[in-house]
Amino acid sequence: MRQLLNGNEAAAHAARLARVEVLASYPITPAAPVMEKITQFIAEGSLKCNFVRVESDHSALAAALGATMAGARSFLITNSQGLAYMSEVLYHVSGLRQPVVMAVVNRALAAPHSRFPEHGDVVAQEACGWVQLFCENNQEVLDSLLQAFRLGEDERVRLPVMVNYEGYIQSHTRETVDLPEQEAVANFLPLVRRPVLDVNNPLAVNTVTGPELYIDYKYQQDAALQRAGEVLQEVSTAYAGLTGRDWGGPVTGYRLEDAAIVLVAMGSLVSTARIAVDALRAVGEKAGLLKVRLFRPFPAAAVRESLRAAEAVVALDKNIVYGAGGALARELRAGLYGLATMPVYSYILGLGGRDVGVEDLTSIYRQVREQLGAGTTPAPYQWYGL
Repeated sequence: MRQLLNGNEAAAHAARLARVEVLASYPITPAAPVMEKITQFIAEGSLKCNFVRVESDHSALAAALGATMAGARSFLITNSQGLAYMSEVLYHVSGLRQPVVMAVVNRALAAPHSRFPEHGDVVAQEACGWVQLFCENNQEVLDSLLQAFRLGEDERVRLPVMVNYEGYIQSHTRETVDLPEQEAVANFLPLVRRPVLDVNNPLAVNTVTGPELYIDYKYQQDAALQRAGEVLQEVSTAYAGLTGRDWGGPVTGYRLEDAAIVLVAMGSLVSTARIAVDALRAVGEKAGLLKVRLFRPFPAAAVRESLRAAEAVVALDKNIVYGAGGALARELRAGLYGLATMPVYSYILGLGGRDVGVEDLTSIYRQVREQLGAGTTPAPYQWYGL
């Protein structure tokens, strides 16, 4: 059934279709409407779910962790400073291998205070051990959340998953979204309980772990996160069989066959970059696009294979790692290490909601083409649109 939904409404419908059993939430802009929509489903009787009202985002994640350890399917939403406030518990959830799913409605971090989108909030949590997916439109928000539950609950993974979409650009903008039938989703995503806690058999969890075991725990956790990329490909293929929509696995290429200069982006920039590539191709430029859907674990092998024939790569980062540049550019340079003729041009743009249009991306492309022709060594990173 097709409906006109904004990103927050698409996320709420995904939670309904996934039959989440616990929603723990503290209101934060612009994610709060997801909570409002889900509580509407609960009130109407279309979703049987326990809504846990808490006093902070930190408590929200702690409640979701406890519910998941008791065997429930848990969901929550947040962004920006709320995600930063969760930081301590993020590591508990991943270290305890609990498949909590969280929608992150990306918003700039203060200071200065901002209500507008960028990826700095989730990039700041890149080392916390969660799978991190990015969405380019509202259909992908719904589809990725449904896939996130299956990915996180897969026995080869058993890890939490963040699904990212951008505040206002996606959270408050309506697009046509195709909702799969509840029965079909139930077949794709059966509810299988894996409780850790049992009131009839009390046990201690997260006890002090000595040097003789700690590193082994961390090895197993990292190995599970690495497997998530392979499992995501399987999950995406299975979901395509269900709905006909295939978002690819970790990365998706567009017009890469003979591309000389390839734009690489995540999130809403992908749709804009796709239009920019078409505009450049229309005037004879050999432009291409690589969409990075999975940021953690970073799919270095898939990126390397996709970009092997390119002459140059342009990383478009809606984040800044202060003193180091864009997180996507850093990952690309590491992943492409050894391809000596492959310069990576890094642009920081769109922070705090600064608009980035097709003309901006075609302008960046032409700047890179000129620098490439002149044999200029790429700067570590440069800011665009100041």
